[in-house]
Amino acid sequence: MRLEWLEDILAVVETGSFNAAATRRNVTQPAFSRRIRAIEDFVGAELFDRERKPVGLKPSISAQQDEIKRLVNGMKDLLYELRRQGREASNRIIIASQHAITTSRAPKIIEGFSSNLDVSVRLRSANRDECLALLMTKQADLLLNYQSQAEAAEETEDYLERVNLGPEAFIPVFATHGLGLLNDSYARGELPVIAYPGDAFLGRIFNEEVMPQIKSGEFVHRKVETALTLAALQFAIRGVGVAWVPESIATDAIRAGLIFNLSEVLPHTTLAVAAVRLAGAHTAVQDKLWAEINAAR
Repeated sequence: MRLEWLEDILAVVETGSFNAAATRRNVTQPAFSRRIRAIEDFVGAELFDRERKPVGLKPSISAQQDEIKRLVNGMKDLLYELRRQGREASNRIIIASQHAITTSRAPKIIEGFSSNLDVSVRLRSANRDECLALLMTKQADLLLNYQSQAEAAEETEDYLERVNLGPEAFIPVFATHGLGLLNDSYARGELPVIAYPGDAFLGRIFNEEVMPQIKSGEFVHRKVETALTLAALQFAIRGVGVAWVPESIATDAIRAGLIFNLSEVLPHTTLAVAAVRLAGAHTAVQDKLWAEINAAR
């Protein structure tokens, strides 16, 4: 029996719904249903009472619910310990990084400590929430993420340690070749923008810190919505709309004359770059890495 199968079973039990369980497990509902059928085929019996709402284990199986939880926790602990020992033996560090940081700031950060430490780095790139989940489940040793200035000023939670690596401007950029057309649109009171989803970190920053600064007489036309900062930058280069991006990922395109920094005429804000790790005991190489990051901030 695989760990992910046991976690699938618990997801259904705890949510009372196959749909909700599929969402929790980050798979589509049809794929999740196939997985449940595969588990039942492996066991040789139906596990769930599908006529009941909320869905639950069949009475003959429900007595094993606590044992399933115990097995899941035990297997997770074993998996973590095997990973920890393997990393310690090979001086391996796993870093979870937001996509935009992966392509801009992460190489310089890693270069800064790799010259002084004998480490092997695996860089996992994901959105902010996924990166935090990797850290919290101990699938990553270190997290590199953006924070709002308000978040950076707050006290860190007791279970986390944080090093602020400095500010970064969140700037509006647009294709240099299309500035004339943009000026015409702006004169008509229309501002074409590349937007981020409202539930994404940069979407929240744009909606809460940038949008309130845009003049009320301007009509913001959301031409494209994307969660990927690099995609937003490419749309700006092609003149589709104004994109707000971390300055570090736009620097090369600005220097090459492909895009123009519109911070003098459009609102912008400042982000903070942070390195985060779980509080508690760490391996020797993890502590050396943390010391290097503290020294370089």
